[in-house]
Amino acid sequence: AEGDFTDSADGSYTITSTDNRIVICGAGTKGTINGVYAFLEKYCGCHWYEAQVIIVPENATLTVPADIDIEYTPFFEYTETDTASSRDSEFSLANGLTGGVYREFTAEQGAAVEYLGPFCHTFTTFYCKPEIYFEEHPEYFALRNGIRTPNQLCLTNEKVKEIVTAEVLALLETEHNPEADIQIVSLTQHDNRDYCKCENCKAVDEENGSQSGTMITFVNEIARRVKEHGYDNVVFDTFAYQYTRKAPSKVVPREDVIVRLCSIECCFGHTLDDPKCELNAEFMNDLREWGEICNRIYIWDYVHNYAQTLCIFPNFGVLQRNVQIFYENNAKGLYEEGNYYIDNSDAEFAEMRTYLLSKLMQNPYLDYEAEMDGYLNGVYGPGGCYIREFIDIITEHAVTDSKHLSIYQSAENTLHNMTDEDVEKCNELWEKAKSAAETDEQLQQIRRSELSWRYWKSSNKRGEFSRMQFPYIWMSEGEKLHNDMKEMNAVLFSEGGTNLLSDCELLYLYRVVNKWTVIYEEWFWDILNPVAMGIYRMLGLIYNYFN
Repeated sequence: AEGDFTDSADGSYTITSTDNRIVICGAGTKGTINGVYAFLEKYCGCHWYEAQVIIVPENATLTVPADIDIEYTPFFEYTETDTASSRDSEFSLANGLTGGVYREFTAEQGAAVEYLGPFCHTFTTFYCKPEIYFEEHPEYFALRNGIRTPNQLCLTNEKVKEIVTAEVLALLETEHNPEADIQIVSLTQHDNRDYCKCENCKAVDEENGSQSGTMITFVNEIARRVKEHGYDNVVFDTFAYQYTRKAPSKVVPREDVIVRLCSIECCFGHTLDDPKCELNAEFMNDLREWGEICNRIYIWDYVHNYAQTLCIFPNFGVLQRNVQIFYENNAKGLYEEGNYYIDNSDAEFAEMRTYLLSKLMQNPYLDYEAEMDGYLNGVYGPGGCYIREFIDIITEHAVTDSKHLSIYQSAENTLHNMTDEDVEKCNELWEKAKSAAETDEQLQQIRRSELSWRYWKSSNKRGEFSRMQFPYIWMSEGEKLHNDMKEMNAVLFSEGGTNLLSDCELLYLYRVVNKWTVIYEEWFWDILNPVAMGIYRMLGLIYNYFN
C-alpha cells in the first residue's frame, strides 16, 4: 500500500492493523519491502539468520494483534557488511542492508545505495593511473624525500585535478542513474602512507594541521567541477583514514562530500567510548571534530582479525555500543568490514557477526541478547545455549584495563587470564553442543565454529595441545585439527590469500597452528618429513601400548 511519505527517508514504513486488515506502507524503493520483512519477522516468526539458514514456521492459522501501530525510519542511509551471507540478496533485504558493493538487487527488490566504480582506494588505482602518466609526468604524483612515487597523487597539482575530473565525468556518462536517490563516487587515497610532501601540499596540510587538508580541498574541487555538469544526485566519498583521520582546522567538506572515518587503529575489545581505553580516546575526538564540520559522515569499522582469521576474535561485547556511538554522533552510513575474503577461511563466528551487525544497523537499540540467542538456536539448534555460554566466557576474557584487542591480534594475546578451569569449562561446552545437535547440518555448523577454539588452544599450547604431557597426545591433536581444517576448507589463515595451510607434517606435528602456513621447499625437507612421521608413529605405538 502507499501512504504519505513525502518527507520520509527511503526505507521508512508503517505497519497498522485496523478493521480486520493489515496495512503496510513504505517510502521510496525500499520502504514497503522493509515493512513486509519486518512483519514476517515480528508476527510470523520468520528469520533469515544466514543465507542457507532461513526459519519459516508452518502454522495452520496466523494470529496477529488487532492494534498494530508501528512506524519505522532507518537509522542509517547506507549499511554494508561483506561476509558470505550478506552477499545474498534475500538475506540482505530481510536484514536491511542497503549497500550495492557486495550484492545486486532487482528492480522489484528496490535500489541499492551504489558506488559508481570502485568503492575504495581509487587514487592511482582507478583515477590518474601511474601506468598511464607516471613516466612522462612524475610531477602528478607524490613527492617523498625528493623523489616522486607512484603510490599517491600530488593533490595540489592542477593537471591532476583536470585528469580526475575528466575521468569521473567519463564514469558518470556510462553508469549514472538520474532516478537514484544518491549515487556515490569514491575519491580515496591508496592504501599506503606515501602522501605528498611537495611545498604546495605541505603548505595546505600545515595550515590545516592534518593531511586531510589537501584531501578535502582536492575532493571539494572535483565535486564542484562535476556538479557544474548537472549531476545533482551524485555525492563524493573520501577517507579520514590513517594519515588523513584527523579533521582539518580550516577547510570544510562541501554538502555533497562524504567523509568516511576509519577505525583501523582502535581497540575492538573496549567500546569506543570506554574511558579506560586510551587507544579509542583519539578516535572519539576525531569523530566529534569531523561531526562539527561535516554533515555526511560514513564509518568504515572493523570487526574481524585479519592477521589470524581462524582464531577467536572476542569482540561481541562491543558491537552494539559501537554502532550506537556511530549513530549518536550523526553518522549516516556504516560499513562493518568483516571477513570479505570468504573463500577458504569460513570458520569462527563471522556469519553470526554479519547477522547481528545487520540487525544493529537496522536498530542500534534492539534487544541484542535476544538476537544473539535467536541466531544461536536457529543455526546450532539445541546446542546453541552452550555456545552462548562459551561466548560469554571469551567475551569476559577479551581485554583488561591495560590489554587491548586489535584487528591484527596474535592468537597468544586474544584472550587474557584464561585458567585451566576456564579452558576445561569451554571444552565441556563444545562437547555438550555437539551432543545436543539434532541434524547433520547443526553438527557441521558447530564443528566449523569450534575450529576457532581449537586454533586458539593450539596456538597457546593449552588443553589437549599442552606440552606438559606425552608428546603423542598433542601431536595427534594437531593432526586431527589439520585434517578437520582441510575437510571444512578452512585453509586460508589471514588477509592476503598467500598463507594457505601447508601439508608439511613437520609443521602440524611439531609446531602450533598459526605456524602451519610456512612452505619448506629445500630438498632436505623431503628427507626430514618421513623421519618426522616415523618418530610420530613410534610415539603412537608407545602411547597406545601403555594406555
